Amino acid sequence: MSDKKLGIDLAEFARRFIWILFAAIVGWLLIASIFSTCYLGSYSYATVSGEMEVNIEHTFYIRDHWLIHLLAFGMLSFLLVHMKFDRIKRILNGRYTGVLLCAIVGILTVFIVLARQYYPEFDQEYVVEAAARLNQHIYSDFDRGGYLFRYPSQMGTVFYFQMLSFVFGSRNHIAFQFVNCFLIAITYYLFMKIAGILWEQKNNHTCEIGTAFMGILFAPYLLYATFLYGTVVGMTFALLSFYMMLRYEQKPAFYRLLLCGLSMGIAIVFKSNYMIFMIAQLVYLMLVIVSKCRKGFKKILPQLTIAAALLAFTFVGQVGVNAYMVSVNGQDNVEGIPLIAWVAMGLQDGKMAPGWYNGYNDGVYRSNGYDHEKASAAAATEIKRIVSGYTEDIPTSISFFIKKISSQWNNPTFQSLWIIDDRDGSDNLSWLLHGNGRYMFIFWANLLQTWILTGTFLYAVRRFKKSSITEILLPITFVGGFIFHIFWEAKCLYAILYFPLLLPLCVCGFAEWRSYLIDLRNMVVSAGWKSVEGGRLKRRIAIVITAAAAICALSYTDPFAKLFARNENTGYFDTYTQETVNEHNALPEED
Repeated sequence: MSDKKLGIDLAEFARRFIWILFAAIVGWLLIASIFSTCYLGSYSYATVSGEMEVNIEHTFYIRDHWLIHLLAFGMLSFLLVHMKFDRIKRILNGRYTGVLLCAIVGILTVFIVLARQYYPEFDQEYVVEAAARLNQHIYSDFDRGGYLFRYPSQMGTVFYFQMLSFVFGSRNHIAFQFVNCFLIAITYYLFMKIAGILWEQKNNHTCEIGTAFMGILFAPYLLYATFLYGTVVGMTFALLSFYMMLRYEQKPAFYRLLLCGLSMGIAIVFKSNYMIFMIAQLVYLMLVIVSKCRKGFKKILPQLTIAAALLAFTFVGQVGVNAYMVSVNGQDNVEGIPLIAWVAMGLQDGKMAPGWYNGYNDGVYRSNGYDHEKASAAAATEIKRIVSGYTEDIPTSISFFIKKISSQWNNPTFQSLWIIDDRDGSDNLSWLLHGNGRYMFIFWANLLQTWILTGTFLYAVRRFKKSSITEILLPITFVGGFIFHIFWEAKCLYAILYFPLLLPLCVCGFAEWRSYLIDLRNMVVSAGWKSVEGGRLKRRIAIVITAAAAICALSYTDPFAKLFARNENTGYFDTYTQETVNEHNALPEED
């Protein structure tokens, strides 16, 4: 076998391996979404001293209503076949329809910001306040034990709010949130344009419009307009890098190469988790290079230059932030809490959920006298201790990771209600946070999450053999984020970075599903149920119904409940939600 042929086979093998892994992950999440779900809420418990403590970020693992999801899928499939989509296409085929839909996204987020008007708390408050102090030439955050001394990776986000402060003024959180509104609208526009490139030869305009429309429906991310952190701005720049990379591959131009590298460098500066996106780009580029190596150096030159630009701008961004910190701090480079401490914490249990924040990273750094090397060694020792215990109690270890994964990826609200709840601000959204609107939002988010995963799974199955190498970009990114956060600190705030990547895949998946159903319908109409083809179809339907019935029956067994973290806290959560709504709806007592 020639080296060129070997390169093609290796690229195809890698593509299929990643694709199968992606389909398996999405399939597991889909089953989990149908039969179980997770939500955040308040939970009271007794401490060792006997005092009662309230955890406002507790994860409830509860059962889901699988029949509703199955009926919804059946109804959606019926509509896909029988609705007159040609007429809808003519209506939506306008040149600026996608831009209009993205503008609607921006308007909805502005409404959310104006309705809530809350001041940020926790990490959001820390970065906004740190930016305000630096603007006042107060550098206490760099003092030993200070916020930026411990978390230098947040310097990019702090610098971002410093820049916004020059325009809008320090602590102008409403203006900062309006910037998020604009960025979210741009994000969905980029998703739309990326979808058009990925499926250029297959109804790309329909996929573009469908992706933009899904942006309106995906309510949890709209609530992130109020989230003053590096999440929203980082997502926008990361997707801009994706888009410019794909456009550069189509038609090389220096400004596209520049924007590709610069945008990803900025995204990583604002939120270090976007390093996963950059690594996904490099893996994708490597696959393209291997698949094209037989065509000569000129054919792979665009991919090589993109990879060089990504690495160069990422390096420059990190060096620039470190230099800035040294200049304002007047001291040596600040190392902060070692990254391995987050891995150690991600392998521990906590009062919120397995792998969630429990203060270990701060504690190990402080207890070792803020010595980076000693804290790293202590965290490494802790990881070895935890890993050595896995073989001693395998069922408990499996349960730990299942609950950790579920708490992040099987929470349909993605912590969106939590980030705007229990904060100082307007009461205009109290009906959503504590009233009957809470039921409606949770129900819609739960249903939508299953739809997105269903469409994505259909996409993974239907396009396994016929997908182009370009289509692997979004699946690679999702798989990378999923695997990384198995070991890293867990939060739904991290999962929301990757779940929107499924929106264009979901749209294409349902488009594939519609084509498949229409082909089956046409076959039955032309050949009849009694034909050979009709008999095959009846057998397929019987197999699917039998498999679905078997899974539904198994869902009530204890092994299934453990595999998908089902029905552990249903009673607690129902009580908590009902008490929250009752408290909101209670009328004031008359004198």
